[in-house]
Amino acid sequence: MIKFSIKKILNYFGWSLIKINRKKPLSFTHGKPDINHIKKIINSSGILHLGAHRGTEAEVYNWFNKKVFWIEGYPEIYKHLKENLNNYYKQDSILALLGDKNEKVNFYVSNKDSSCSSIFDFSDEVKNKELWPELDVKMLKTIPLEMKKLDSVLLENHINPKDYNHWIIDLQGAELQALMGAKNSVKDCKSIYIEISKKQYYEDGSTKWNDLKNYLDSLGFNLVNAPTEDHCEVLFEKSE
Repeated sequence: MIKFSIKKILNYFGWSLIKINRKKPLSFTHGKPDINHIKKIINSSGILHLGAHRGTEAEVYNWFNKKVFWIEGYPEIYKHLKENLNNYYKQDSILALLGDKNEKVNFYVSNKDSSCSSIFDFSDEVKNKELWPELDVKMLKTIPLEMKKLDSVLLENHINPKDYNHWIIDLQGAELQALMGAKNSVKDCKSIYIEISKKQYYEDGSTKWNDLKNYLDSLGFNLVNAPTEDHCEVLFEKSE
């Protein structure tokens, strides 16, 4: 209670309370990226990270001296993201739930530090522990949130997509929806590192691998590395 009161007072005066001896993560959320991804980061004008969570990769991006724009949809996690980015002057963030429409939706909040939260509920296969049995994931609650297209978010906040031409997308089944809401901004994107699923981890309507690949093909993106697992990240690059 005392800590909460102190944080409230500091926030009122524009300050924040940060644990001094906290350890800064030095790795990507799902492990070390491959060499192709590293090259895309190095050669990019900047990074647009969709599905920020707590900003685990911030120190890595800082090491590469890259400007980054993070977007996170869950308000509770976003508070911590902002605190984590305080020490990185080239990195900024905004609270926005991304999708293919500008409308209010139900947002499903998961356990496991809300890391599997999504605009989609888990599929029956996950609920019955046929998939991800080792994780024991479940949705704890749903909350109403305003979903927005990425095009709208960038335009409203005066963000030039040319400044962030490498995208990292991890939106828990809503990857295709976010891309469909970015028809204008994706024109300036040169490469995309995106989480994919070959199996149905989220309910029907969530992103399917073949649909995602076909959509990116139609936008002129080529697959650099084929999926090595049912749930993993892959890299796409735009044709020259």
